[in-house]
Amino acid sequence: MKSRADQPSALRAASYVCFYSMLCFYRRANMNHSDQVREFVKEHYVVPARRTGAGTVSVRVGEVHRAMKWDLKRVPQVCSALSTRKFLNSANVELIERKGPPSGQSTTVEFTFRLLKPESGAHEEPPEAKPVAKGDGLRALYGIFAEEFKALGGGEAFLKAERDWGPDVWERYAMETQAAAENRK
Repeated sequence: MKSRADQPSALRAASYVCFYSMLCFYRRANMNHSDQVREFVKEHYVVPARRTGAGTVSVRVGEVHRAMKWDLKRVPQVCSALSTRKFLNSANVELIERKGPPSGQSTTVEFTFRLLKPESGAHEEPPEAKPVAKGDGLRALYGIFAEEFKALGGGEAFLKAERDWGPDVWERYAMETQAAAENRK
């Protein structure tokens, strides 16, 4: 039996559990069916696969459909919910393969996803460019190829060699491919 000092904390913990379960129920009740599919797959497939350290996870539409206890007319909705960019971004996964019939709307369709690392951000938006004072962006590029030109004998030497080479780009390409073909013989 718990002491009187422990009873309020046990009551508080029970109230947190009750509140959390009501919050989850309310959140699920206000989701559309596609959002419910996405959340279900994240909770029951993606998160456990991440915990085990797997690199990929396979999801069969029929298993998701059966677990959600839906009628057969909702199978296409499960398929389309797992194909959306919204799911890929929110679960931080990449669609590798989609197996199944050509229609793509069956309980036998199987999706295979690659689990992306949180920092890889394959589907993240690029950061917004910060405004730069007029000309500062170009000044920051000054000297960026200094080492490369130095290895070629300096910028002027590089330009002189390019100009003296002779033929234009397409003539040069034709000559190089012809020389490569002769070397193969």
